[in-house]
Amino acid sequence: MAKKNKSSKVVLTEPVKKTDENAPAAVKSFNPRGLYAALLTIVVLSAASILIDYYTAWGNTPKLIKRMLESAEKNAIYKHYNEAEKKYDTIISRFGGREEYKEEVKQARLSLAKTCKDAEQYLKAIGMYQELSTEYKDTNPDMYAWLQLELADSYNSILNSDEAIRVYTRITVDFKDSDWAAEALFGIADAYRSKKDYPNALKYYDMIINKYEKGFLSAEALTSKGKIYEEQGKTPLAFKVYEKVVKEFPEIVTEYARLRYDALSAKTAK
Repeated sequence: MAKKNKSSKVVLTEPVKKTDENAPAAVKSFNPRGLYAALLTIVVLSAASILIDYYTAWGNTPKLIKRMLESAEKNAIYKHYNEAEKKYDTIISRFGGREEYKEEVKQARLSLAKTCKDAEQYLKAIGMYQELSTEYKDTNPDMYAWLQLELADSYNSILNSDEAIRVYTRITVDFKDSDWAAEALFGIADAYRSKKDYPNALKYYDMIINKYEKGFLSAEALTSKGKIYEEQGKTPLAFKVYEKVVKEFPEIVTEYARLRYDALSAKTAK
């Protein structure tokens, strides 16, 4: 029988674990900086894409001009006149020499003139209306008439009544018995009123009243007559005119005429 070796020792080791071949690989540690960098890159690229699209429309020029016109018009509507002018000027300067975009440039020039007028830049507006009138005179009579009315109104706004009357009078001759002529007659009356030439102002207001009888222009002309009588201190005459407007034009009476009629009624009753 073999004897046991007393000097031998038993070595204890940890059991070997069996690896599962289907187990997923160890997950790498999370790196937030890498994620932030990736997100920042996406944001920058998106912003760059939006800017490129906004300023170039990716080479689609008609789309770009349309977008610029719409943006300028929106700025003009909200009275951001400086921004509107810049956009119209950009369209005119960038595309003014290109035949294929002449209609878009014309629209920009017309809108720019109106924007300058609304922004009370009357001298600039007058220059543009004069230039545009020359271009449209022989090709588009209605546009020419509108431009002339805008031109005359701009002259009225800087108290150049004589020049306003000259332009308005030319419209009444060139567009006799038209709506353009009716507006021009009203402009002449207003110009004389601005000059405080009340006899001539009343004369033209009466022409409108007699010519258009029950129309809107007649009610407006009567209201203007009432204002003149009040400016002259002729309160009873003013009251009679406002009364006529309120009673004979109930559906189109101006708010001003009604308020003045009520005020003078109360004053007369005392």
